[in-house]
Amino acid sequence: MATPSAGDGATGAGRPDYARFGVFYLGYYGYVGLISPYVSLYFADRGFNPVQIGVLMASFQVSRIFGPYLWGWLSDVMHTRVRILRVSAFTSLLAFLMLPGVGSYAGMMAMMLTLSLLTSAMSPLGDALTISTLRRYGAFDHSYGRIRMFGSVGFIGAVLAGGALFEAVGMRAFPWVASALLAILAGVVLTMRDAADDGPRTAPPRALPLLRRPDVAWFLASAFLMMFAHAALYVFYSLWLAKLGYSKFAIGVMWTIGVVAEIVFFYYQGLLFARYALRTILAGTFVLAALRFGLTGYFAQFAWLMALVQVLHAATFAAHHSASLKRLQTWFAGPLQGRGQALYTGISYGVGGTLGGLAMGWTWNALAPEHTFGLAAIAAAAGAFCAVMSFRAEGDDAVQASAAQTRSAIASDEVSPGDSMPNR
Repeated sequence: MATPSAGDGATGAGRPDYARFGVFYLGYYGYVGLISPYVSLYFADRGFNPVQIGVLMASFQVSRIFGPYLWGWLSDVMHTRVRILRVSAFTSLLAFLMLPGVGSYAGMMAMMLTLSLLTSAMSPLGDALTISTLRRYGAFDHSYGRIRMFGSVGFIGAVLAGGALFEAVGMRAFPWVASALLAILAGVVLTMRDAADDGPRTAPPRALPLLRRPDVAWFLASAFLMMFAHAALYVFYSLWLAKLGYSKFAIGVMWTIGVVAEIVFFYYQGLLFARYALRTILAGTFVLAALRFGLTGYFAQFAWLMALVQVLHAATFAAHHSASLKRLQTWFAGPLQGRGQALYTGISYGVGGTLGGLAMGWTWNALAPEHTFGLAAIAAAAGAFCAVMSFRAEGDDAVQASAAQTRSAIASDEVSPGDSMPNR
């Protein structure tokens, strides 16, 4: 194992600097927690109609499809993640400071596309930087969750504090609050350093050919299906509960239960990864997701059951996220780290989230709201199959590789090192 250096963000105790990475996640997911529930209200406050707001919101998803891979490729080519994160943070901050001066719908669309593209670098590159550093200490299983939970704290803090603040002063404060969070993010990124390279600085290998591997393809298909299913949660969960008569306070409590469960999981995830095989954890998250969405669709009238079901967010989001990042290390590490994270983000959250939202919207309108979550349960069950097939395909590759090594060993025994004819 390489000796840690000061540039890795190590402490004197010889371990990663939890606080530095933790504040990064706190700032970024605090920003996400402000954008997700409140940016549409800001658009409405600016006078845009529902159709215009829908198109503006869709622009976020479009950039998440191709933006992460663009930044991941650039980081692998330039052998830096921190410099790109700094550019992303500071230019996003500048864009938000300009937002109150944007008057036209076309200008707002251009600004949203720009912001979405810039901020799409933060999640995959931030994760890649954190994972690369933790891997050098052999600390991923134990430490990643405890660092990542700061993001969950930032998210729920921004949601709750933002709601109270905007209720008091109005939505015109939205750009300034978002700018404050981006300023915190920019400040912490200035103190970060790139992890030591995992290999020589040569031309980076190509990542896309790995998609032809059956185990990689099955895994990414499972990731796509998980985020496809979660579109029901992120887009329609609050609407479904409101339709059933839940108060806004009760809906907020349900969301809070899910995020708290997520935080608890991240803190203790090292115990889970030490006890269970990765195959069991990853496949289990899909089974629990199918259960969660099925119960949400057809038994949501029972508030006590919905409170229990929200605890499963610890599995369907937190455990799935950590297990997926650990799984990615099987194929995408070192010079492929950035693009591996980006492919995962783009295919799952970008393509999966976008198509899931469209499919769930059609189901909501054409069939019935409960079947929206029924479709999500079916997608999650299909994802469990894909996850299992990924590990099975990996096992098949290992058998083939072992057979190839055996054939090579037999050939080397039959042929002398300096001869071209077999020994008789």
